[in-house]
Amino acid sequence: MKHFFIAFVCLCTWLYFGVRYYECNVKKLCDTPVVEETSTPKVVEEKKIEKPLTYLPFLISKNSDTIQIMNEKEDSLQSFFDFLNENQREELIITSYFNTEEKGTDAIKRGENVKTILKNFGINPDRIVLQTQRQDFDFSAEDKFEKAFSYEYQTMSEERINTIDKGIASKILYAGFGSKTFTPDNTLNAYAIELKNYLAKHPTKRVQIIGHTDSNGEAEDNMWYGKERAKSVMQYFISQGIDGEKLSIFSKGETTPIAPNTTLEGQRLNRRIEINITD
Repeated sequence: MKHFFIAFVCLCTWLYFGVRYYECNVKKLCDTPVVEETSTPKVVEEKKIEKPLTYLPFLISKNSDTIQIMNEKEDSLQSFFDFLNENQREELIITSYFNTEEKGTDAIKRGENVKTILKNFGINPDRIVLQTQRQDFDFSAEDKFEKAFSYEYQTMSEERINTIDKGIASKILYAGFGSKTFTPDNTLNAYAIELKNYLAKHPTKRVQIIGHTDSNGEAEDNMWYGKERAKSVMQYFISQGIDGEKLSIFSKGETTPIAPNTTLEGQRLNRRIEINITD
């Protein structure tokens, strides 16, 4: 009996270690489970637009309304364009300086020239406010001065925003309409952003896109060109995230000029896209 008991214990021990060996070494069931570390989610910083220089990059001449951009590269104005597009409630306040030996009218005209350059670059002129200020500064030996225009951004009042919206609701665009092909530019880019923002605030509004031409060529052809240009603008708006269901296109061809077609400038003005927003 004693020998039987000893044999039984040995058998049980052998079975136990045998099973453990099989589970751990063969089946690999005894490995300590690896607990994955939970890391704190990465905080992705929001993209920030680089603030432009303290002064606008324009050079002035003494007792003159002429201005000269100091950096011919478009990058010198791009940051202003980007900031205003990303911040639809902001406007650009430009101060044009003149010294004690100059007339304030020179500063006014220089400010208007800067505004025109910014407009041609694609910035909405309705969001540019001009002011002048007399300042004690000296011109260089060549009668030049580099810090003649300072600026600041200002959040617009609701009244100002409503005024801007009226301009958005009735707009004339010139964006590569001098040829039969379509080329979007900064002006159209900026307007698309403003239009998208406007429609978000007024979801029941609809947009009419009307193409116009000069009187060169056949009237029937011009009607077709006007519609094709309007269609190109519509497709561009859609590509920028504007709901195509809110857009409709028309053409008036050469039938409604806003300037005489007898001059090249008049023809340029007549080649246009008209935007009307309706209820």
